[in-house]
Amino acid sequence: MYNLRYHLASLVAVFIALALGLVLGGLVVGQGTMDAQQRAIVSGLQRDFGRLNDDNQSLTAEINLQRDFSSQMTDAWVEGRLGGMTVVLLTSGQRTEGLQAAITSVEQAGGTAAVVTLEQQGMGLVNKETADAVRSIVGTPTDLTAAVAASLTAEWTSSEGTRPLTDALVKAGAINVTGLTASSPATQAVTIAAFSRKPDQAALEIAKAYAAAGYYALGAQTPTSGTGVAAAAAAAKLSAFDTLGTAPGQFTMVALFSGGEQGYYTLGNDEGPKFPPVPTP
Repeated sequence: MYNLRYHLASLVAVFIALALGLVLGGLVVGQGTMDAQQRAIVSGLQRDFGRLNDDNQSLTAEINLQRDFSSQMTDAWVEGRLGGMTVVLLTSGQRTEGLQAAITSVEQAGGTAAVVTLEQQGMGLVNKETADAVRSIVGTPTDLTAAVAASLTAEWTSSEGTRPLTDALVKAGAINVTGLTASSPATQAVTIAAFSRKPDQAALEIAKAYAAAGYYALGAQTPTSGTGVAAAAAAAKLSAFDTLGTAPGQFTMVALFSGGEQGYYTLGNDEGPKFPPVPTP
């Protein structure tokens, strides 16, 4: 089956053929004559161009068909898979590609998306006032970021009591929270958070804390974001994928949250799977 790489290669071949044609045409104009060999070359290039143009149109139609089929099948499969679940989406105060795609993936699967925005890198724990406010709640651990991540996970996955650490970080301007309510525990988490196109370590620690507590936690990014969040999550032994914002990415997120085969699904591995197998009922 033809793929996108072959499609692009055919386009390159078309432009090469056109370039050669222009060069030969220039030679003809400059010399004023064309021998039989040159005419044969030009004629061959014209035939090749026509064939490549036909192939390009056919491949474009095939790719559009596969895209439409993939989208419709994904929409049908994900429907209701996350019903009754709340998923925490960890993003950053900087522009983060993929947030809306992640929200849409969760909501189309029947889940609720709670967005936690890290307004400051590392939740602002390098700031003395923020750190002091946090330590008044979590104590004085050796690894403050990991302790905060564990405490936030405990608060967000519980439906009982208040969330003092969350409230303290919101008050300090370190995070912003929407859609996260005490009556709806968030038992799954995705981080796409990055600052200056680098993964935010505090967000990764929260995802790791979720996984350590027995919940599903993922690292995700779009194919073009270049944030490295997916690779960093995989290095931290979390499931991850870099197709967020595509139909395979939507399937991957919902499948991983539905008991699908955990792993790192990346476009960068030519030999490896780009998405998990369809989970059995």
